[in-house]
Amino acid sequence: MRAHTLIVDQVLDYTPRMRRVIFRGEGVCNYATDGPAVPNIKLYFPRPGQELDFPQRDASGRRWAFAGDQRSRVRTYTVRWLDAEAGQMAIDFVRHGDEGLASAWVERAAEGTKLGAFGGGGRVLKPGGYALLLGDETALPAISDTLEQMPEEQYGEVFIEVADAAEIHELRAPEGVRINWLPRGGAPAGSTRTLIDAMERYQLQDPSRTHLWVSAESQVVRFARGWASEAGIPKENRLIIGYWHRTMDEVTYAHASDHDRVGDEMSYERPGHEEHAH
Repeated sequence: MRAHTLIVDQVLDYTPRMRRVIFRGEGVCNYATDGPAVPNIKLYFPRPGQELDFPQRDASGRRWAFAGDQRSRVRTYTVRWLDAEAGQMAIDFVRHGDEGLASAWVERAAEGTKLGAFGGGGRVLKPGGYALLLGDETALPAISDTLEQMPEEQYGEVFIEVADAAEIHELRAPEGVRINWLPRGGAPAGSTRTLIDAMERYQLQDPSRTHLWVSAESQVVRFARGWASEAGIPKENRLIIGYWHRTMDEVTYAHASDHDRVGDEMSYERPGHEEHAH
């Protein structure tokens, strides 16, 4: 997988805390044809106020030889939509002000701003069964994309935790999928039991046919794995991944627990974007 330079074309705020950045150009076209492209993308952020400084390849030519703080400036995001023919791609960011590298970058993003990308891919919710999705605002782009990819006959329910009522907006989904918004009244992200309470109250009709997808803060996904096991949802029908940890940055969280992943859960990948396409 090569490194690609993405150039900002537009910046759109569709809620007070969600910002969509649309990229354009040759870098998007090359990214789209260079192996798996969705649902996730590895973004590489420059140092604040500096140009992109992509790492070199190691002696084998197959891996990146990160130097200094380069590895710590890689983040994983969801590709909101990708139009390879038009050379455009959208990525949604949660706005946190200047509290982190990615947050500071997106606050200052404007037409012509550059960002790096290394590669994409990843698992997605398997179609069919009864879809049950839970996530906070960091999972909202992935949930939105998943809903749009579902077959029209899909049934299920979605629970989305957001900061407050101002974050609620229309999502496209099959008629048989019910969407529940869970505002936490302005409380800090990761400080409430909103999603845990939703799981504890939920009455599963047929655990063997339930396809469960959960992504949120670490404590939520760890609870979800135990809850799913007790409820009888088969491991092959679960995809539970921690997107963030209250006390760690993404790189530290990945090294400490691999985002609370396990190896024997749902392994479905979107057709045409499988890992073996590398």
